[in-house]
Amino acid sequence: MSTDEIRERTQKVWDKFYTWGPIWKRSSCTPNLRARIAFVFLSKLYRQMYAGTGISTDSARRKKSKAWARWTAHQCKKLFQARPMPELPSPAWENRHSPVGQPAFAVGDGAEVSGPFVVFPKN
Repeated sequence: MSTDEIRERTQKVWDKFYTWGPIWKRSSCTPNLRARIAFVFLSKLYRQMYAGTGISTDSARRKKSKAWARWTAHQCKKLFQARPMPELPSPAWENRHSPVGQPAFAVGDGAEVSGPFVVFPKN
């Protein structure tokens, strides 16, 4: 099989797998219509990003593919954005790390610890 024939057949497989009909059938695993539409857009985005943009592809085709991928990604982003929730409080972050020079584990018998590591005695 020649290189051109391999490339041609590979392209046909990508084209067949990523047409609207088969993508729509595969999207039936999603729970609702919004997720199904997102699945279809992401499949098309994946197709544009990875198929037909190999080493042998010319720069003009790559540029067009990138532009289409950017547009599709922008549409997908809209599907994943939620409405603003101003009543939702921001999380209160606290530092849970012990200060430098303090043991990570407290010694139960009140023994003095001189370094950052604690060695527990064998009982």
